[in-house]
Amino acid sequence: MQLDLKQIPFGQGYSRHLLFEETDPLGYGFRKGYHLALAHVSVSMFTGLAVRPSGMVRLEPFSDGGPLEVTAEASPSLAVLHTEAGEIRFAIDGQALLMRSEGPGLRMTIALGRGETISSLDGGYVLNLGTARYIIDIRKGSGDVSVQWDLAALHSTDPVLTLTPEDGILDVIFWDSDPTYAKPACAPDVGAAAEKAAAAFAAFRAGLRGASERNAYVFWLGLMNCHGEDLLISGKIGDVKALTRDQLLSALALKRPADVIGRVCSALRLMTPGGLQPAWVDENSLLPEAAPPLWGFALERSGIEGTDPAALEECYGLLKKAVGWWRRERCAADGTFFYAYPHESGWKHAPLLPESHPAVFPNLAGWMMLNFRALARLAGALGLAAEAEDWNALAEGQLAVLRSLWDGERFLCRDLYTGAAVPCTDALGLLPLSLGGALPEDIRRALLARTELPDASPLLACLIALGCPALRSSLLEKDPARGRALSGAAYDPTVCALLLALEERS
Repeated sequence: MQLDLKQIPFGQGYSRHLLFEETDPLGYGFRKGYHLALAHVSVSMFTGLAVRPSGMVRLEPFSDGGPLEVTAEASPSLAVLHTEAGEIRFAIDGQALLMRSEGPGLRMTIALGRGETISSLDGGYVLNLGTARYIIDIRKGSGDVSVQWDLAALHSTDPVLTLTPEDGILDVIFWDSDPTYAKPACAPDVGAAAEKAAAAFAAFRAGLRGASERNAYVFWLGLMNCHGEDLLISGKIGDVKALTRDQLLSALALKRPADVIGRVCSALRLMTPGGLQPAWVDENSLLPEAAPPLWGFALERSGIEGTDPAALEECYGLLKKAVGWWRRERCAADGTFFYAYPHESGWKHAPLLPESHPAVFPNLAGWMMLNFRALARLAGALGLAAEAEDWNALAEGQLAVLRSLWDGERFLCRDLYTGAAVPCTDALGLLPLSLGGALPEDIRRALLARTELPDASPLLACLIALGCPALRSSLLEKDPARGRALSGAAYDPTVCALLLALEERS
């Protein structure tokens, strides 16, 4: 597969290095050309933020002091910049980005924010970007940094690092290091790193549904290790954060039940001691705020047969604890679950009820029904028959809530305090289709009669289409892999994971 660096960057799962081509299609004034992106991680919302774009490195090959015309080609494992003077090749091995030039030198203009620095180091340089640390290790060749002051603006211009070949060869490694500046072992050269990356991508692809190599690559590209868990990052350029919701949605693209359970547990392990799953996490913090409880939805579409009993037991314990938080904090006396604040739904399309009262949503009743059903399945597999029966009874209660929110034609959202009902937006009103066979048949038939996809985000559109064959076919025709990209979805790993799940189900 060949990558279009104007659309999707060259990178690798579990690595933050990205290589892309900037074309500035919206006219924001970004410098056009090839760039290396190094993730900038802020200390918090108020400190460590860049005044100017941070972590962007413009790549300009040169020879005999003059700039060279550049073209590029890239695959999931290797990126090459072609010039008249020779090639510059890039490959990634985890935290290491390996670069080898045979002929041209390379000028790197490095965008730094306030308080960020580049310093000389034995045999190279170190970049401090927020809380991120990058070591530039020059194995063959030499480097020189030049900085000028803009007296009118009272700050220095972005530093330019000039890398010059030795005997026609330039051999450099960019390390994404921890705070101790540790450099782990990596492949000996670009070729070995490319082979290793190709094998890693092939192994990842083998565990996925669907056949789109492009969607599989974007899904793989989004993976990072954060707080000791494998998490999906929606964007690695800028602050690195993971929405816990996305971990659960991406599980739908996985073939093996053990992998699905592992991804659900990776999100659940981040919950607080009281059982609250955070809305998002980054390297420095977790946001303790309720997020849509999609755990059972992810597990419902995967069998648990053949899964290690120890993994099932862990999943059962974690899920019971997480569901317990919702039963304590977001459940009325009659067993009806509610969102205390509209943003807890996780969707920008959530209706705002009068005075921001807590609200009962049909999709929340559905999520909780599936959570109880998943707990019943896990309890049954672990030989806990009495507990399985109790969970199934609770699931039936949520089915009754779903029916109470149906007015015969569409779903409603209800104010918990006043009982006043408001129609759901088109997107949220169709979202219960994603529950599949768990939805009452009469309601399902009425929703399936709707053939128009509502104005929704690509993520919501994919979820709605999971339960609607007509919408699923329509959406797949707009799959980015087929050249007609969903708006905003070309570089969204969660959307690409859902497209893989949709592709197999059609």
